[in-house]
Amino acid sequence: HQLTVSCGIVLYPENIGAKEDLLGSCARAVYYAKTRGKNQTALWRKEDRPREGSGYYRSSFEKIAPTIYALMAAVDAKDQITFRHSLKVSEYATVLAQALELKEEEVEIIREAGLLHDIGKIGIPENILKKQTFLTEEEYAVMKEHVKNAVEMIRFLPDMNYMLPAVIAHHERYDGKGYPTGIAGDAIPLGGRCLALADSFDTMTARRPYKEPMQISYAVKELEKGKNTQFDPYLTDVFLQLIEEGKIRVWCRQDG
Repeated sequence: HQLTVSCGIVLYPENIGAKEDLLGSCARAVYYAKTRGKNQTALWRKEDRPREGSGYYRSSFEKIAPTIYALMAAVDAKDQITFRHSLKVSEYATVLAQALELKEEEVEIIREAGLLHDIGKIGIPENILKKQTFLTEEEYAVMKEHVKNAVEMIRFLPDMNYMLPAVIAHHERYDGKGYPTGIAGDAIPLGGRCLALADSFDTMTARRPYKEPMQISYAVKELEKGKNTQFDPYLTDVFLQLIEEGKIRVWCRQDG
């Protein structure tokens, strides 16, 4: 595969006043380079930054939407449960990201990562993916490969590998006992921490071939118990508040 490099440059103090903002501005410059076609360098300037609510990031998403929907259609053809799960995880995580008042581009990245976080399940054998009972340890080890599969698929898609940190991290745990890398706490990308909550909540409240949907009250208790171990405690509190306020609403309990 041909190697491409996208770089972001920020000049201090010419283009930015606080050293604390350097990393974030540099990340945005890299994002601009990728959305402009990759394999280039972008210089961050204040006047180039899209205004919040300008729709810039939504329009960028629309450029890659056909690729995302094509991948999701491939998932749907193989496993409708994974397809519906991805839609719900994306919705729940997006509501959480908006409640955290993240920047527009960060919300969009989380939205897109939610849609594709399980795309690697295309490569999981159907006898494991659609098994009617709980997985054995050996089968679970195979299932965990879906994260690696997703990375291998997304990294070579044009203009889309900026969502990889969130996708890679959606099974990491706050206490460092997750996979694939075992990172912990704030070292886990924020997008991954958001997806972890959304993913677990939908897994508990949705119907599966091997289980009935859990009551929302039970799922809430499980999320509460997972604070500081499986989940980021602050994000968990925000997520639970959104459930209580009805801003995160469980889809039809019969749809899987």
